[in-house]
Amino acid sequence: MLENIYDSPSKFRLKIFAEVERELSYEFSIFVVFQNEAGELFYAEDEGCSCPAPFENLTMDTLQPIIGADGLKAFFDALNTWRNENYDNINTDYVRRKVREYMTRG
Repeated sequence: MLENIYDSPSKFRLKIFAEVERELSYEFSIFVVFQNEAGELFYAEDEGCSCPAPFENLTMDTLQPIIGADGLKAFFDALNTWRNENYDNINTDYVRRKVREYMTRG
């Protein structure tokens, strides 16, 4: 298996900043926030059956940046959509709070 951003973020000069996933038997649904060496945040989501690896098709170009107020709003909208598509019973407060605090720090 080739290395991917999710399984080996350090190979892409990233680290996982926060993530939330829906616990499923033979499927996955994951929303993850990455941080690069400059401190910038990016998010991505992926879902599927157990055959492909999570985020195996994700590249640096497909990560969504969280930049400024518009980027923060887009992040919250994407996280809400992901939560709603996963039966609205997943608690995303930790990810939401951690990103908001980081992006609005003084």
